[in-house]
Amino acid sequence: MSDPTTARAQRREAAATGAESDAVDRRSPRSNPGGSGSDTTTRNRQMELQRDIEADLDLDAGSVGAVDRIGEGTDAMLRSPGQRQWGARLRDDFASEADFVEREDVDPGIDPQEISATPGVARDRRDRVAERAREQTAADAQFIEPDDLDADVGARGVSGIEVAEDRRSAVADRTRQQLAAEDPFAEPDDFEAQVGPAGIESAGLTDTGQRRRAGRQFEQETPLSAVDPTDDLVRDGDAFGLAGDAQRRVAAREFERDIDLFDDGTLDPESDIRATDSGFGLAEDPAREVAAEQLDERVDDRTVRAGDIDLEETDDGAFEAIFRGER
Repeated sequence: MSDPTTARAQRREAAATGAESDAVDRRSPRSNPGGSGSDTTTRNRQMELQRDIEADLDLDAGSVGAVDRIGEGTDAMLRSPGQRQWGARLRDDFASEADFVEREDVDPGIDPQEISATPGVARDRRDRVAERAREQTAADAQFIEPDDLDADVGARGVSGIEVAEDRRSAVADRTRQQLAAEDPFAEPDDFEAQVGPAGIESAGLTDTGQRRRAGRQFEQETPLSAVDPTDDLVRDGDAFGLAGDAQRRVAAREFERDIDLFDDGTLDPESDIRATDSGFGLAEDPAREVAAEQLDERVDDRTVRAGDIDLEETDDGAFEAIFRGER
């Protein structure tokens, strides 16, 4: 911003403090001993003072007026064009340096008689500046809305902006809801969010929330209709895997889905499923049923039943079916 202190104002201050006898910028009488030349005329003094002030403030010619006052020296003041020109520059400078402030918000605070200025945000524009500060801050912040913010605005602009204390719980709720909306397997209660004056301090899944989310994902991506977040999951690095019992249930449901012989829910994961080197397979009894059905389709002269089948385990853990002594 331009320095509002002019040469004239400095001279007036010197006179007020006693550093000078008066506020007149005097020339040495020896510069014109006769006292009648152009340098000593009242008009010349006025014009010189006007030009000095216009140069100091970078104003157009004719922006400053001057008058001689008996016993007080030459006095100067801003004319209306000078006030408009200086005021426009003060508004632009102030708005360029103050966050959320536009030139229309600025009162240049010009005193035309003293040729001084104290620019600041006009009182009747401070609510608008506060509203703009809330809107722009919220636009740049996740999970924050303008009504969540408090903005303090004074003559110098926005002195502070923060999440209002009575809105922080609402911001935390909104954060959890929006995080859950971005994850197909998560729910708001799976997350925690810490909110302070500056906004979201931390947000993410809790340990329990991670397990619940993983359980829902397994329910969507495996044949399991229900996964217990505590008993059915084991941590695998940063992720989760199914515990052994849950894996047996998956195997049972997959065999039911792949083999028409078994209806949904008919295989017992504990007794009908066995572990193999490559995963899980059918236990002996259901394996005999499957083998008997397959052989029965090939034998025309009799019915093959499970009791007609013997099983022999191979090196890879699978069963080989034997019917009446024939492989």
